[in-house]
Amino acid sequence: MASEFKKEGSIGYLVHEVARLLRRRFEEEARIHGLTLPQWRAMAEISRNAGISQVGLAGSIDTDPMTMSGILDRLEKRGLIERYTDPNDSRAKLARMTASGEALIATARNVGRGLYEHVLEGLSPAERDQITEGLTRIRDNLSRMNADQKEAV
Repeated sequence: MASEFKKEGSIGYLVHEVARLLRRRFEEEARIHGLTLPQWRAMAEISRNAGISQVGLAGSIDTDPMTMSGILDRLEKRGLIERYTDPNDSRAKLARMTASGEALIATARNVGRGLYEHVLEGLSPAERDQITEGLTRIRDNLSRMNADQKEAV
């Protein structure tokens, strides 16, 4: 007799729940600093890729360009980022961090490190490596599926 399916033990369910709970915790932390999670994500990406275009930034954080424009408007009004014209394309805008933005993103990184250490508490380095390897393989398999589907069309 086949064992009954338990959603609490399925990898997909657990990945979803962990992602949901991490996102909720990051949203709470972002709110403490007067940011939304998408604003926080945009700032992190701009910090890693100074001079990124708004279109590139939208793709990096999985949002549309119009939403990205609104996010950047709010960050710019707060003095956390600045936008400037792309020297190679006068229609495109690029974004970079300001000193205030860099200070806030440094705080965000510290919060993130603390959160990750907390959620990984009790896992040995070997267990952490196994989880990372397994999730990387799952991600790569899913990415290949998307690429294979596009090729088939």
